[in-house]
Amino acid sequence: MKNLIKIVLPIIALTLASIACSKDDTDNDREFPQENPLTSFLQKSGFDELINNYELGAYGEIGYKFKPKVKGTINAVTLKIPRDRTNIPVTIWDAETRAIIKTVTIPIVKANIEATQNIQPIEILPSKTYIISANNTRSYYERMKADQSDILYPIEAGNISVLGANYRFGGEIVGPTFPDNGEELRYLYGDVSFVFQQTD
Repeated sequence: MKNLIKIVLPIIALTLASIACSKDDTDNDREFPQENPLTSFLQKSGFDELINNYELGAYGEIGYKFKPKVKGTINAVTLKIPRDRTNIPVTIWDAETRAIIKTVTIPIVKANIEATQNIQPIEILPSKTYIISANNTRSYYERMKADQSDILYPIEAGNISVLGANYRFGGEIVGPTFPDNGEELRYLYGDVSFVFQQTD
């Protein structure tokens, strides 16, 4: 009996260790789905209720501030506007330092069709806040609630917390410019966004 126990116990231990290692490998290999927070943000905020189209609006920088709830990467930027445009810069900012993390040029944007530009993944952290903005689209959607009341931020959109709409308009704006007029509570000028993927 003692000999049998001596034989069986090591086998059980090896089996349990193998299962644990297999579980760790599965967790490490897990790939999270990609998500664009914009649709959920528009629905939950009410910004999908009343929309004015500006096909030849002011020069400016338009976007929103956000914070990820989990560590992840931005894998693409997106832009949708009501007029055909080319070579539109989209910038990801550190909201606290106002430093540019990355500017991406979207070469072609067709009217009312979301354009997506894939990028080398950029890591973003839940301990930091960011802004995504588009520069001098001259064409944009002015979004508001049907009753034109203020939005109560934050808006939770999947793994992203949207903290406010940011913008800056002015004829002197000729390149990516920090959108420091915010946070706007009644309007959203857009639509610019990004594709996020959780990493752990």
